[in-house]
Amino acid sequence: MGFPTISRGFGVRDDYLDASLTTLNSASVSTDTFTSDGDIVTWNVTMTNPSNGDVAILYRPVVGGPDPSVYSASIVRANVTSWANATNFQLRPWVAYTPSGTTDTGQNSLINTTSLNNFIPTHFPLTNGKQLTNNTINQIGFEILCITGGAGTFNFTVQLDFVYIFKELLTFPSVRQPISLRKRRNIIEIPILQREGGLQQDLGSMSWDITVGGHLISTITGVGNWTNTYTADQWWFIFNGLILESGIITPDGNPRWQWFQSDQIQAKVLVTDWMPQQPMGRVQFWDYAIQMKKFDILPETHLKDLGYAGIPGFGY
Repeated sequence: MGFPTISRGFGVRDDYLDASLTTLNSASVSTDTFTSDGDIVTWNVTMTNPSNGDVAILYRPVVGGPDPSVYSASIVRANVTSWANATNFQLRPWVAYTPSGTTDTGQNSLINTTSLNNFIPTHFPLTNGKQLTNNTINQIGFEILCITGGAGTFNFTVQLDFVYIFKELLTFPSVRQPISLRKRRNIIEIPILQREGGLQQDLGSMSWDITVGGHLISTITGVGNWTNTYTADQWWFIFNGLILESGIITPDGNPRWQWFQSDQIQAKVLVTDWMPQQPMGRVQFWDYAIQMKKFDILPETHLKDLGYAGIPGFGY
């Protein structure tokens, strides 16, 4: 994927900490249940004899939502564990605007035959043709859409991680050092009088630390891997803003985490350290290092918690 990416500019999100959600279903939806473990919502839907265009929608109302013409980027993350038919049914994000009443479900389905049983993050730019100006976002969620109806009973199970709408997806301007990932276990050694060697006490592990370093240079959208047009000086202050965002608490009680993604890593992160350097004599060409702390709602339980599906044939 080239250089890593990170979100910036919090708009609104649903991290699915609870299942206080709202449904909007066609008559063919015979079963619609959803539960949350405090981090992930598991959504079970059954459609019976659906027609073209029938939907099952699960969303959360948003009060005082952001302006979608300003906060026009989004990332959604879901894991499809059971899907009746990837040709006749689609999984899509769901964003609704007020006062226009228009809805935005993206251009492509989130489900295909190769993405079952993997949490897949998908960048979902809001659609310019959906009257983004003079509106606010008042609903966010997911929909299951029938595009080709038919007789029968069709079952779906989807695990929903988050919907996050934000201002901009940043591609790092330059990465000149290996991206480092550090996991530290808290092993405390207790000294015992007259004993050779102490006793060890395991206090659990710390969250992952992710470090990226490189150069701040001027970038142009569409040139190379870059997706943003900024000068080196602007990059300096953009990253400074990311560390300030980490200190703001959102309505769900958690801080404003960002979504970071590289070839090997995908994670919710808090930017904890920002270290720009100004070598003397340079103009619009600075050095930097940025450190992020992986943010978890619940304790880590699996190697898949950081990264993709893992290596085939390897497991615990």
